[in-house]
Order: sequence, then C-alpha cells, then structure tokens
Amino acid sequence: MAARKARARPSVPPPPCICEATRGSLGRVIRGAEITETQAVAAHLAGRDVVICGMETRVNRALARKIENQVGPNELDPPHATAGPYALPHFHQVTRNPPGHTFYETARRKAAKKP
Repeated sequence: MAARKARARPSVPPPPCICEATRGSLGRVIRGAEITETQAVAAHLAGRDVVICGMETRVNRALARKIENQVGPNELDPPHATAGPYALPHFHQVTRNPPGHTFYETARRKAAKKP
C-alpha cells in the first residue's frame, strides 16, 4: 500500500490586533499596548492615535474603517510622503476633529515596536 501524503492545510493568519499608537520620526507609527475596539474608539474620541496590526492589508483596512466610522465621517489617506518613508496609510475624521488617526499596517509597511 502506498503511503498517503499529508495535504497541507491552508494556514489561517491570526486576526489583527488593535494597539495604542504614537507618532515617531520619519513617519514611524510606534505600536503601544494592545487594546479593544471599544478602547480604540474612546482613544480616538480623546484625540489619540491607534494602529491596526496584522498580516492582511484588506482585513486591517476594514477594521480601521470600522473603528473610524464609530467616531464619525472619515476619509482614507495614503501614507504622506511629507511625513517620512515609514508613514502608514490611515483614516481620519473629515473635520479633523477629534485629531486622532487610525493607522493600519500593509504587507510592506509595518508599525514599529515600542523600544
């Protein structure tokens, strides 16, 4: 009898995590403590930044949009070249009030870990 080859199961990437964020030099977004979606909305309403960290850009962007929608009317912005080479795409309020951002990681652009 021939031995059966084990079929590789498609690996499912872990779900994204939501983290507090601060902005650093050269456009870096520095990832802080992990928080819940409710805490992320509250942080944004208080004018602070958050970042969505994960392996799938589409999933990260959808979660960032979901958080931002709970704050109010918003718009998507690509990474700003003037911010620096490490800038991340993000959502922010159309009125810019509250002033926080919901950044998200992409396949090539990642948040920096807090030192």
